[in-house]
Amino acid sequence: MEFKIDFECFRDYLPPILTIILMGYFSVDDDAQYHADLSQLKYYIPPPILDNVCYDLTKNSEFTRYKPNECERLNFILQWITENFSRLEKPLSKQKERWLDVDFICRRGVLQTLLCSPYKRYKENMKEEEKDRKKWIICASKYRGTIYLRKFYTDELEKITTGYKFEQYMLADDPSHEPDPSASLNICEEFHCVFKAKFGDHSLLYGAEIDGILSQEPIKDTLIDKKLLVELKTCPMYYDSEYGKFDLDRTIGWWSQSYLVGIDKIICGLKDKSNTVRMIKEYSTNSLVSQSKIPCNVKPCKMFCKIFLDNVKRIVTKDYNECIYKFHWNPRTKSIVNYTEEAPDNEKYVFLKEWFIEKVEKYKNTYQ
Repeated sequence: MEFKIDFECFRDYLPPILTIILMGYFSVDDDAQYHADLSQLKYYIPPPILDNVCYDLTKNSEFTRYKPNECERLNFILQWITENFSRLEKPLSKQKERWLDVDFICRRGVLQTLLCSPYKRYKENMKEEEKDRKKWIICASKYRGTIYLRKFYTDELEKITTGYKFEQYMLADDPSHEPDPSASLNICEEFHCVFKAKFGDHSLLYGAEIDGILSQEPIKDTLIDKKLLVELKTCPMYYDSEYGKFDLDRTIGWWSQSYLVGIDKIICGLKDKSNTVRMIKEYSTNSLVSQSKIPCNVKPCKMFCKIFLDNVKRIVTKDYNECIYKFHWNPRTKSIVNYTEEAPDNEKYVFLKEWFIEKVEKYKNTYQ
């Protein structure tokens, strides 16, 4: 089965507007354990001179501690939901078709993948593993009227280790402290924010890992209603040359990631061939498109995401215990998205955990 995402039909349509609200946050400690607090929040500490630094991104790399294979960050978002049922549920009088007041629940990466898809292209000289990275699978499970989404890659894309090391040079656990890049890198440690969003006529709840915030005072109470988030990136120094511009994948990737969480400023470390950052530059999220080597427009990105969600909402009618819906897209087919119904107990794709279902049902039976 398949459906088509045909931009020509929507040429004269205005793209949907995204409005977001920060609903909450949580931390993940050095043992990849969830905590409903600000313990992993980091603060951006810029160096005194931005255009003259020397940050070795390979420093102590042999001692890096990686995430355990079983670490699935959607579980953390589900955990946060179980602690915030009362803030998310619809009034009893409106719960006939949907219990929670959102159409979709996912990680930011799902939406970022959709936004980037119109500009994913194969190149003739591209290796097979690179082609695989441009494909995606997004699975959907429906429970009590809300659709839960999770993406799967042939080769799961994550931030490379050098990016995490750059964060160590730029972030501290208190605005009065200095960053400590001598410490061993532990990629388990994370800070996440949870956003509720309106995207056209779709309502969404999604979690996103956040690099840090810009604040001269420590945050002790809450991040809600404080627009302080910053994003840290690295890229080769030639992007800062007279003719250097970002490649298309980088442009759309950075834009979509920041767009979804309302980040206006991206802090970029420009590195040489030895993986040493030599200077820091700041980029406005809105200016990224003009920095692309190949001209691009974010309207197709927004329309692709909207049309995909339109179709998922139309197609996903059976509950999670009847089937898992598997949506597959390949840049070769461009506008065609294929989908199948998988067995509800297919271990390869099942992701809506039984412990989550049990907590929901217990809450429903206790409080309603």
